[in-house]
Amino acid sequence: PGGGGVNETLGNIQQDKATYTALMHDLRAMLNELSTETGRTYELTTAIGSGKDKIDDVDYTTAQQYLDHIFL
Repeated sequence: PGGGGVNETLGNIQQDKATYTALMHDLRAMLNELSTETGRTYELTTAIGSGKDKIDDVDYTTAQQYLDHIFL
């Protein structure tokens, strides 16, 4: 989210924050369902650059509830 990429005119940091959080929510729900089906445990992790600008691009206050680990 908010990485700037090749075309910096694409994307919207505020929308990307919400989309990332929604993605983590949906992935967690799917992994929980898979865990129920298989009896196995599945972890959801993320990695991000440690710069404040990168950390600020994601709403970790909300997203962290869906993640098992956040790697910097």
